[in-house]
Amino acid sequence: MKYATSSGTADRRLLTAAAALASALAAAFPAAAQTPEPPPVREAPRAETHGFDAEEQLLLGDWRVTGIEGHATVPGSRARLKLEGLRISGYTGCNALGGNYRVERGYLTTGGVITTRRACAPALMRQEKALLALLDQRLAVRQSHRGRLLLTGRDGKTLVLVRAAG
Repeated sequence: MKYATSSGTADRRLLTAAAALASALAAAFPAAAQTPEPPPVREAPRAETHGFDAEEQLLLGDWRVTGIEGHATVPGSRARLKLEGLRISGYTGCNALGGNYRVERGYLTTGGVITTRRACAPALMRQEKALLALLDQRLAVRQSHRGRLLLTGRDGKTLVLVRAAG
């Protein structure tokens, strides 16, 4: 900052005051004066699996939905779910879905899933409604002797998943 003076005295006083302040701050906070602030720490991607227990590892990956509430899925509907990190995504046979999930003591719970809003044939809409109703519950997780994943709601209705081919 420069003041209009004939002697420059105001300029010298301002510079002297600024230097004294900088010196006092450097003495009070020596580490801050010597090292720049480190960049912010970035979180590791959530998709990494090393922090998941065996129960959660079982769920990770791509799954084909083969049964909902005791009924086979609509032929050709290609209903599927993908569990990756703590995210769930998939396709109901009519609309795409996505959201978060967690696993605690043998139960899978979603934070609620969102979907696109296309209208489809009545059979696909019924399938979607049943699938979303199950995903809106706390589901007991169990693997069958045939390697299928069974997700069962409190009312006994089950979602049957088969690992999708690589």
